[in-house]
Amino acid sequence: MHRMENITELLARVVAEDRRKHDVIADTRSMSVVTPEGDDTTGDVRILLDGQDGLSEFKLTDHALGQVSTDLGIPKRYFDRMKDDAPELFKSNIHHWLYNEPKARMIRGYTNEGDTMTGRAWMSDKFRRLDNIEIARTLLPEFDNLGTAVQFHQAAITESRLYIRALFPAIERDVKKVGDTVRWGVEIKNSEIGAGSLTISGFMLVLQCTNGMTATKALNARHVGKREDEGVLSNEALAADDVAFWLAARDTLRATCSEAAFADICDRLDGLSDREVISPVAATKVLGNDLGITEDEQEAVMLSLAGDPNGIGKGQWGMLNAITAVAQTVESFDRQAELEGIGWKVANLSHAQWDKVALAVK
Repeated sequence: MHRMENITELLARVVAEDRRKHDVIADTRSMSVVTPEGDDTTGDVRILLDGQDGLSEFKLTDHALGQVSTDLGIPKRYFDRMKDDAPELFKSNIHHWLYNEPKARMIRGYTNEGDTMTGRAWMSDKFRRLDNIEIARTLLPEFDNLGTAVQFHQAAITESRLYIRALFPAIERDVKKVGDTVRWGVEIKNSEIGAGSLTISGFMLVLQCTNGMTATKALNARHVGKREDEGVLSNEALAADDVAFWLAARDTLRATCSEAAFADICDRLDGLSDREVISPVAATKVLGNDLGITEDEQEAVMLSLAGDPNGIGKGQWGMLNAITAVAQTVESFDRQAELEGIGWKVANLSHAQWDKVALAVK
């Protein structure tokens, strides 16, 4: 399982990582690729950039390499094969497209102790930097102004995303049909490297089984903005350009944390169908095909349903809780969050859609 951090640890990490940021925009014709040679067994691919501020070198992460592959239109399987088995062909291909179809590209980097930086993302020059440091500066202080107790439930920075989940112990309610008590909260999620939008969503915890579920998104902001000029990008420019956006995001956070937002979600849960699942195997396969649940996860959902004497009989509520229970067992926190979002998709199935799941047979 991914290690959870407390909010103090997470904020310290956000500040430390922000200090290491080195983002630059340059013409692709000023770039060249270096592949491992001789005794170099690291497998690291580097980009050399001859920019306005001198020569820079970035060691590209797997995520950044995937973005290069997509941007240049080279199928990833072939891209990786060239990289591993034919490095000269790999360089020739990349250099051809960098030089013959020139574009301005943003490399999002981290400085390291040596001269080589980490190139963590390869982005368009229109990528809008809605960064974790601005979440810390603008959004997190709002939790002190809500007028209700706040419990930071989960905090994590994975390789691609930041997650902050806060709960409000004073905002609870029973889901009428099943008698389970749920507690309201909010999730802030962001990716600085193009792996997703900045989102502010409702979050709820089922107190009996401690399953979590992300609810409807109140904010879903894509990282797309105006084109930036070439050169090294400063944090000052980032903050100045987006003052109005962050003020609006703060207002959205306040609204999402309210009891009114929670009441809307609970009304949705109170209206879930209680039609009993006929075959957990068939029902789970239907959902797995429609919602992207893997075969291993489907098996775990079936076992969760079978192990809960009330699960099958609780209809939609039982199924979504089986899915969010499995979310607690996966290794990746990114995948945990995805499964918790799938739980909300199950909650939003109409009665007719749920009937197709509940009545499914082998």
